[in-house]
Amino acid sequence: MTTIGVILLSEASFHRPAGDIGSAASYPCRIILHVARGLAAGDVVRSVPNSALLGPYLEGALRLQEQGANIVTTTCGFLIPLQNAIAAQLRVPFVASSLLQIPLVHRLVKGRVGIITANDEALTKTYLELAGVSDDVPTAILGLQRDGAFADYYLNGRGELNLERVEDCVAHAAQRLLEHFPDIKAFVFECHNLPPFAAAVQRKTGKPVFDVLSLVNFALHGVNKPIYA
Repeated sequence: MTTIGVILLSEASFHRPAGDIGSAASYPCRIILHVARGLAAGDVVRSVPNSALLGPYLEGALRLQEQGANIVTTTCGFLIPLQNAIAAQLRVPFVASSLLQIPLVHRLVKGRVGIITANDEALTKTYLELAGVSDDVPTAILGLQRDGAFADYYLNGRGELNLERVEDCVAHAAQRLLEHFPDIKAFVFECHNLPPFAAAVQRKTGKPVFDVLSLVNFALHGVNKPIYA
């Protein structure tokens, strides 16, 4: 049975709707979870990569692999600094961050890529470079940290999740970004909690939207090939 392993942050115990990277309802196959204990969103979403994350995430990835995971992934796009070190230690594909898609998306649409992130002040050039985004890949970035509908729940762990309010804030963020950069041809979500709202962004902007599930499904197709007969 094909299995996807997901490494969760310990303090991120919030409700995960279908589409969220940590929800079993997001996948066509079995998932298993591992909690990287003692970590919170603030340890990951920061302008300078946190080298202390490698140990707990590598431990989690290896454990998930031994439990039968065919693919291992994470719950935050800011974990791109871990991609090479952890992938080199596994026998199975490792998806640290949805940001890995940006160079490919740029090649697919040959135009500017709009990036919706949990925090645009923290998403520095360092993270993009680690994802393989060179200077000749045009991007535009907008964060959701100033919108309480998103930030209170996902970043600060307060209140209840209001899907309609978060969907509205994500869709309007994409629309604002498109108004400032009308040459955007596709969007990539940094935040791994945002796939439930991708369809709303697509409706609002008419542009293709790529998220962590796009990348996980790409890897899934590689490890579980259909038989055409």
